[in-house]
Amino acid sequence: MSNYPYGNPGGGYPSSYGMGNSGYPNYPPNNGYQSVPPPLPMYGDNQSCASFYGAPAPPMPGNNNYSTPSYGANQIPGNSFGYGGGSNYPPPVQQQQYGGYGNSQYQTPYPPDMSSSSGGLYPNISMPTPSSNYAGSGPAPSYNSYPSQPSVYSQEPPSVVLASLEQYQGTIFSAPNFHAEADCQALSAAMKGAGTNERALIDIITNRSNAQRQQIKLQYKSMYGVDLVKQLGGELSGHFKETITALFDSPANFDAWSIHEALNRNKEGTLREILLTRTNSEIQGIVDAYRRLYKKELEKEISNRVRGTDFKRILVSAVQANREELSPGQIQQARQSGIESILDRNRARQDADDLYKAGAGKWGTDERTFNAIFSQRSYYQLRAVFEEYQKKHRQDIAQVIRSEFSGDAKDAYLVLITCIRDRPTYFAERIHHAIQGLGTKDSTLIRVIVTRSEIDLVQVKQRYQQMYNRSLGQDVSGDTSGDYKRILLSIVK
Repeated sequence: MSNYPYGNPGGGYPSSYGMGNSGYPNYPPNNGYQSVPPPLPMYGDNQSCASFYGAPAPPMPGNNNYSTPSYGANQIPGNSFGYGGGSNYPPPVQQQQYGGYGNSQYQTPYPPDMSSSSGGLYPNISMPTPSSNYAGSGPAPSYNSYPSQPSVYSQEPPSVVLASLEQYQGTIFSAPNFHAEADCQALSAAMKGAGTNERALIDIITNRSNAQRQQIKLQYKSMYGVDLVKQLGGELSGHFKETITALFDSPANFDAWSIHEALNRNKEGTLREILLTRTNSEIQGIVDAYRRLYKKELEKEISNRVRGTDFKRILVSAVQANREELSPGQIQQARQSGIESILDRNRARQDADDLYKAGAGKWGTDERTFNAIFSQRSYYQLRAVFEEYQKKHRQDIAQVIRSEFSGDAKDAYLVLITCIRDRPTYFAERIHHAIQGLGTKDSTLIRVIVTRSEIDLVQVKQRYQQMYNRSLGQDVSGDTSGDYKRILLSIVK
């Protein structure tokens, strides 16, 4: 990962997850175990997510009243995890253990007793039920030698209500009773002497949230007068170093750096992966970080450096961070009265007709109409548009895109369609594409696992198992080795 901006200042997204339920379960060594996953989301008229990698999506029976399962407490047995995959390696100085608390990545903005009804493609919502014990035997221990006290950050940023009704979960959470000074001492001890205790580094770093890692970076420089990430960079190498560096960067800075690299190397897939899957607040964070890091405007960079008029238009629209998203009031209404209560069916029918007239209903394609609808409507409203199009014109929207577009623009619309229908499915496909065939696209693998680790990696793992009949851990283990493998498996859990 050359030219990486080590130790750059904070600039993360406004947090899309809260502080609650922040313990860590004890996980078993990677042995291919995968908990029984819930069924993939199903779409009306036998339509599934749109894969643009060429492999057909798994067949799914039509179901116009499916309900999203409730992802509650930990779904993996709580045996001893060890360091990155089961080892007798001696524990590091001041070794800590982490509890098995509930896994809900987002704080629920509304009380858990709300009922909901669904219609069409939209989920019934039920709140996760957290587990509250540490490996089945009480609360997680804290640092005995360091009493809990406020740091420079009194707490992590408050939860932000996402434009999503689904309950998603990450695999990494805030450590309870976190103390940055103790972590800094343990990290320093792991780098002392002739060699580096890589497994101690892995255990600490992958059991802290990104916000906590930012505190560790600041505290480390305050204590030792050395930039932690630069010091780690001098001790480590290869893809292991790349993963550690990604984990220590703030989300917005890491995405901005990834986009900068993609623009320099003509990596259109990376541009699609980041700019077409993030929320408005995340996009705004990326735009701000890009301006701060590179003294340039991201929109202008895209306009000057991306090839293809239609693809460029899609990306420029994305960086406006202006997609309609559900307000807290709409989320509450949807939970209480069903998703149809917040949809505009007349507008969906009109948009479906406009898409038909702009594509299949005319000679040539009116690309601007497609872009205007796809870039502005909320995911839930677009699902309704897809339903209405299918109902009236007897064609799935993904088939329409394949008929009307080509190249990067076609791939961009297919990414959007997959994310609109089920975002974890897209990231499962992205990981599979990175590790299948000859050679591993390591930067893609690292980026997806790291960036989804606090958002929806639990669901990505479930989709991966369902789509490819193999656990994500199995495939990561088969395509990586050494400390690089250990740190990825420690994130995937």
